[in-house]
Amino acid sequence: MRWLCLNFPYLALELHGLQPELPQALLDKRQRIRAFNISAADQGIEVGQALATALALSPELVLLDTSDKRTQSTLEQLALWAGGFSARISLCPPQALLLEIASMLHYFGGLEALISHIVQALEHTGYSVRLATGETPRGAQLLAAVDNYTGADSTSWWRRLHELRVDQLQLLPEQMEQLQGIGMRTLDDLRKLLRSELAQRFGQMLLRDLDAIVDPAVPPPEAFIPPERFEQSCELGEEVIHSQALLFPLRRLLAALEGYLSQRQQKVSQICLKLTLRDGSTQLFRLGHAGGSASAAHWLDLCRLRLEREQLRGPVLALQLSAEESESDEKINGDLFASTRSQGSMDELISRLCSRLGADAVRPLQYHADHRPESVLSGRFCSRETPPVAMKRPGWLLERPQYLPTVQRRRLELLSGPERISSGWWEQAVVRDYFVARWPDGRCGWLFREPDGRWFIHGWFG
Repeated sequence: MRWLCLNFPYLALELHGLQPELPQALLDKRQRIRAFNISAADQGIEVGQALATALALSPELVLLDTSDKRTQSTLEQLALWAGGFSARISLCPPQALLLEIASMLHYFGGLEALISHIVQALEHTGYSVRLATGETPRGAQLLAAVDNYTGADSTSWWRRLHELRVDQLQLLPEQMEQLQGIGMRTLDDLRKLLRSELAQRFGQMLLRDLDAIVDPAVPPPEAFIPPERFEQSCELGEEVIHSQALLFPLRRLLAALEGYLSQRQQKVSQICLKLTLRDGSTQLFRLGHAGGSASAAHWLDLCRLRLEREQLRGPVLALQLSAEESESDEKINGDLFASTRSQGSMDELISRLCSRLGADAVRPLQYHADHRPESVLSGRFCSRETPPVAMKRPGWLLERPQYLPTVQRRRLELLSGPERISSGWWEQAVVRDYFVARWPDGRCGWLFREPDGRWFIHGWFG
């Protein structure tokens, strides 16, 4: 098996969604710096530094509070997102994921293409990542904790693994100190010692830790099992008062939704956004997709259109995304030589119109058992195409037929007709002979003649 570890070194900081240019840090129980981002490092912030010293070096330092529960929840969201790249994912708390990729290399077109897809997808989420491949899951995890390493050559990978220092093997502190005390500097030094000597001095636990690093036969960590229903939340790093500012945290949640649906080979036709406001109340938005979609980009576009016409009732502290009405995502083979737009494109158009104008403003065509044009066609939908002779219905139907004097009628050129329409006997009977006619200035209209000989204009071709 082949493994890929994704290590998110600043996960506890970046999950708040603040601008990376802001210096940010986390404190331990003693009020000392325990983690910080690159901007804070550039200003001299270090691990173990006293809070007063840190603030003196960086007065604009943002101190964040991140619970272990929130970090674990964010890691699970990233595991859902990673479902689009691997069918087997393991959590490596507090900040890493382990993906089995041997079965996915052919699908993505090789290791480089797979890594390129992952890096490109993460660019829009605001998370920093270090990637490392591995012949063993634990080995990949240790390499990713140190630096990027995505070499495809097995020999080079083992050499790089054996070069890891003892303090990079994530052993117990007392074990690391004892090993360094007897002159052990790298993993390769440990491998040269007899197992019996290691077990006698340091116990069986150290042997098990070393086996997990170098033995491909050691069972991998337990696989992450996605929930049956998608429902994920995100606490915001600061209050949001403008609806468009919700798009960034939404991008993260929708990326997790896309990975979740991809792994289950499903799509969803409706999502629900639940905003938690400062006063404790909530505000709900439901968005639909005409044909259903699993694409985060499609749903983000619909969310953007919807939020543009909505006003927040108050500052937002958190949001929750849940997926409703999921169904199997069956791929349909299309016509290779088809020139018309696909049904998916039409579904996208309908969904965008509903998000922009509201669901009540967009209505589908319906069957109506009445041949009278005023009952069949409603509204004004103009076409830019010049109507051929065979065209029988205009794109613009007048609300009321307009009387056409005989003098004007004689100046028209009839292109087609008559077409007899006789209907409405149960309500208001009509008997009409319809024609397509051209005016001297080139306009084309839809005329009808009644039994008494009078002519009327009923519509126009665009």
